Amino acid sequence: MYILKLKTGFSAAHQLTNAYDEKCNASIHGHDWKVLVEIKTEKLINNMVIDFKKIKEMINELDHKNLNDILDFEPTAELITKYIYDKLVDFLPKNEKIEIIVTVWEADNASITYFE
Repeated sequence: MYILKLKTGFSAAHQLTNAYDEKCNASIHGHDWKVLVEIKTEKLINNMVIDFKKIKEMINELDHKNLNDILDFEPTAELITKYIYDKLVDFLPKNEKIEIIVTVWEADNASITYFE
């Protein structure tokens, strides 16, 4: 079993219209998001789980953007995590048993993890 782990991040702004906190709801604000991608598989493709560069490219699409402008959903940490997960699922081979786990930190002490 191989376990790929990649820690990376991006800086981006968002505004949450359904936020519990009035500050997050009232104005656009930004975060230095941190991302951990874990991919578990028994098989390699071209001697790799996936090229680290491909994962970084997917995540870098969010860098220095207003997430409300580029995503078609309210950009909560939860939904951003699922978005990254879904992009990886779409990219990786469908016929292999692959487990993907994505964790996104909105702040040093606040993260959300998604996997199926």
